[in-house]
Amino acid sequence: MLRNEQLLHLLVTPYQNRKLPVYRWYNFNHSFSRGLVLDLIDEFNFSKEARILDPFCGTGTTLLAAKERGISSLGLDILPLSVFVSNAKLQRYADPFLREEMEDLLSLLEENNNAQLKSRGEDILTRVFHPAILHQIFAVSDWIGKQKYQQSRYFFLTALLATLEHVAHARKDGGFLRFLPNKRIPDFKETLAHKINEMFEDLAFINNLPPTDSKALLGDARKMPFPDKTFTGVITSPPYPNRHDYTRVYALELMIGFLNSESALKALRYRTLCSHVEARKVFYAPGYKKSGKLRKVLEQLQHKQLPNTQVIKMLDGYFEDMYLVINEVRRVLKSGGFAAFVVGDVHYGGVLIPVEEIIAEIGETVGLKFTKSITARFRGNSPQQMGKFGRSPTKESILIWEKI
Repeated sequence: MLRNEQLLHLLVTPYQNRKLPVYRWYNFNHSFSRGLVLDLIDEFNFSKEARILDPFCGTGTTLLAAKERGISSLGLDILPLSVFVSNAKLQRYADPFLREEMEDLLSLLEENNNAQLKSRGEDILTRVFHPAILHQIFAVSDWIGKQKYQQSRYFFLTALLATLEHVAHARKDGGFLRFLPNKRIPDFKETLAHKINEMFEDLAFINNLPPTDSKALLGDARKMPFPDKTFTGVITSPPYPNRHDYTRVYALELMIGFLNSESALKALRYRTLCSHVEARKVFYAPGYKKSGKLRKVLEQLQHKQLPNTQVIKMLDGYFEDMYLVINEVRRVLKSGGFAAFVVGDVHYGGVLIPVEEIIAEIGETVGLKFTKSITARFRGNSPQQMGKFGRSPTKESILIWEKI
């Protein structure tokens, strides 16, 4: 039993991380907390000789928590934003040197810089940022790109990325980036300086963590770049099949830090896991057989009014993708190793999609021994679903397998 099982309803959310040094630097809205990782490390009795994998590393919670315990880890993610922020949280930083650089950066923002505003045409950035603020964002981004030391680029770009939503006429809202034309926008320089100073407060914590071989890599969990039997454990949470498209939710950060056009953003969107309707088939899955449970719900959905007619195709593709992911997890796990997945059921057209049960079954079909499912919490369905079909909470669970 997990030590904090009574707190699981909080630990499968980023609630805890928002108050913890370094973890708070940048978080995804849909992620789990440090406490869950530490509890699972204890549950599996991992020693400091263990090696942990998170194939959907998000913003590095698994990697940083493992580092706290002196355990080496690797993260994988298809979003360059995730890989960058995860690695930023694993660095050591020279405090006095960074403070000198911060003074240089803030002086830059004090100046009336007359450089031309970069133009990318009518893209999302020009729609959600005031021109003067976008000019400042680009100025900071250019300054960061010219910094000689990698740690400086990690530190200040993470601060900039964490500032963007605050100064944009938009906010993250579930699976969307919602445009808010009347949103009150704070001063950009003050907002950025506040974030940087908050991060400075955390440097003693990060610089005193045990040395480990920990990093995140850009890659796809459906085809991992690791040799067989590399890892002692896997702790992760794949995207839920809830139509949330992270390339839309985190479009501002991706466009400022990593991509140079909306066409590049769309290309990334098409390659992501089939958890949203715009993803496209990337890999074929030889040996995959659709489960009876999945066939049943897909047949039910054929007769329902759905929010998008592509939902059925999405769900079909999602579980095929999960077969590929879990088969890769089995391959890279050592014998006696454990895997823990945080997953969530979903509803469409009043039909419950038993994601937990289907994924647990997939794990067994690829050769993992399913040991248990722990219910973390029940989430309310959306207002639209509740209005049509009544209150029907969906379950979030932690699935655990062992490789025999």
